[in-house]
Amino acid sequence: MQKKASTDVTLTSPPPRWVLRTMNHLMRPLLRSRLAMRMPGVMLLEFRGRRTGRTITVPVNMTHVDGVVTAFTAAPWRYNFQDGAPATVTYRGDPNQTRGTLIRMTPEQMGLAVSKALDAGASAQRMGIRAPKGHQPTAAELAELGPALGTSAIRFELALPLDREGSP
Repeated sequence: MQKKASTDVTLTSPPPRWVLRTMNHLMRPLLRSRLAMRMPGVMLLEFRGRRTGRTITVPVNMTHVDGVVTAFTAAPWRYNFQDGAPATVTYRGDPNQTRGTLIRMTPEQMGLAVSKALDAGASAQRMGIRAPKGHQPTAAELAELGPALGTSAIRFELALPLDREGSP
């Protein structure tokens, strides 16, 4: 389902669940290997489930918002970070111990956060945002997408370098 803002900024439909599962299965070992050096902007997140205690490992897009490593997600596993939780973030093959905290946001706050991530070099395409060629979505345009853009992010107490091009 696409949600459209007034300036033709839209969200793409997510891939089918089986595609995501297959990609996650393939990405987990790659993100732990030396090949991860060639995959900027993607990190492997490992943490324990708050109710089950089992280890959960998911690849996520890594962005910087105000210099803080942030992952935007609507996946149910995000609630494991509701009160803050320890996690291992593997970026470019390098594991880092950290703590993640779930941050709930209004559409306006989310629009601003996503806009800052895009300004820091995050990929709009990887975030499922489609805009006219050459147009950088503004915070207001992103906020117009409403809850479809998302309502939360996970912030990590971790400093990861930006790549040479400015993208995480």
